[in-house]
Amino acid sequence: MRHLTDKLWAIHTNEYDYAQFKQVENTTDEVKKKYREIFESTIYKTRHPVVHLHAETGKRHLLLGGFAGRVEGYTTSESERLLSIFDSYVTRLENTVRWQWNEGDVAIWDNLATQHYAIADYEDQHRVVRRVTVGKEVPVNTINESSRLLNKK
Repeated sequence: MRHLTDKLWAIHTNEYDYAQFKQVENTTDEVKKKYREIFESTIYKTRHPVVHLHAETGKRHLLLGGFAGRVEGYTTSESERLLSIFDSYVTRLENTVRWQWNEGDVAIWDNLATQHYAIADYEDQHRVVRRVTVGKEVPVNTINESSRLLNKK
């Protein structure tokens, strides 16, 4: 599996909204519409290696997540099965962290080495999220081939 995965490329896109406000029951149609307009205002498609080498540590990581739409060179159903296999590995209990929030907590993670899924279990509690992207490292695979933008609409 490792030999196969090292050679795979996934096409990532924001052409669909993977969250779709499923977690927030009281979100109005107007808020949903505004979110979709912003989220979908520029459509990106990017070719990323499924396995990339971390720029600082040199360790291998799966580069997947909600925007990985298909695996290049495979049919839709084959892509879905492959992505499902990889996702089942990433989401195994021993590969996850479930943060128990306390007032004043700040969580920071490395998006080049982890995946993030926010569970909307904070009910009516105030939550502030700030996303910061640090650095300009372009992901590379195990033979130093880089990700590349396929198109931007």
